Amino acid sequence: MKPLLILLLATLAGAGCASQNNSTTQRFAPQDTQIRWSGRTAATEGAGVRFGYPSVSANLAITGGTLSVMAHSSKPGTYLAVTVDDQPRRRFELATEPRLYPLVTDDGKAHNIRLSHLGETWRGIVTVDHFELTNGQLQAPPKAPSRKLLVIGDSVTCGEGVHRPADNNCEAGASWPDPDNSYGMLLGRELNAETQLVCYGGRGLTRSWNGRTDEAQAPQFFYQAIADSEAPAADLTAFVPDVILISLGTNDFSLGIGPLPEREHFVSTYVDFTQRLLALYPDAEIALTEGAIVNDNADPERPQKTVLREYIAATVEQLGSPRVRQVLSQYHPGDKCDAHPTGAQHRAMAHELQPLIGPLF
Repeated sequence: MKPLLILLLATLAGAGCASQNNSTTQRFAPQDTQIRWSGRTAATEGAGVRFGYPSVSANLAITGGTLSVMAHSSKPGTYLAVTVDDQPRRRFELATEPRLYPLVTDDGKAHNIRLSHLGETWRGIVTVDHFELTNGQLQAPPKAPSRKLLVIGDSVTCGEGVHRPADNNCEAGASWPDPDNSYGMLLGRELNAETQLVCYGGRGLTRSWNGRTDEAQAPQFFYQAIADSEAPAADLTAFVPDVILISLGTNDFSLGIGPLPEREHFVSTYVDFTQRLLALYPDAEIALTEGAIVNDNADPERPQKTVLREYIAATVEQLGSPRVRQVLSQYHPGDKCDAHPTGAQHRAMAHELQPLIGPLF
């Protein structure tokens, strides 16, 4: 081979190696100031974060590059969702050991990315170890809306069943929840409010769906960074709501338990919990509702909806605060497979609540 040709090939090979070596990957801790979290998280022993509440999200902005996340869940069947420039891209299931998951592939463009939790605490606690960005730049995160909405509730608030297909065979799956499209998150988007969900499926104000009273109910798990865990107490000053919407009572009034809750205990518990919220957030408006599942038709001798509405009215009356009011919810029956409202019904619920909650901001 001629010396000139050898030199040329060597030069090209060197250029190729240099091109590969120019690929740079930066690693960012989840607690980096250029990553904005919405929702309750707890720090890990390293620089990672853990979370269990639904729709907890990491919000980032990048200019070019391939973005990935190293994460895992404490249980199988936990899903995260990727939204790019306000357009849902995909959802994926986490493994129980740390793995690197690609979020955005390099297309040379600037993007806003939201990585959100589609489950809730009992389905699995998520740990995010770090983010990796190859051949791109991390920018200041997109700003959150100035309005703040806090929604406290049970599995309906957590978005259970929202993602179930219309033609499913009634076998519930871990992919059914979709809190990002729950009535609370949809309502927040309609009202241009940053929204956080503090909810737990099967729990209530005074007792769980099966009558248990030895589990953390809303007045207890509200104060936890991760419900039912050894995580530290929540930082209740990190998110200061303008409006608090509370939808509790569905599980307390479960017909499978037996008699409906005793009035004095239920009302006094609700009064105490609401008083604590009034003191904690002195500028917040609070709305109490019975939710979309309770109804009088299932057992006319135990009219859940009527009695729960009466209890809520008594709670509001005892509080006597101009910052607390009752808002009524319409009944949404779910479908043949599940009593939880469908995705379409959640959209209707948000639309129904909008004129009731919007004026409170």
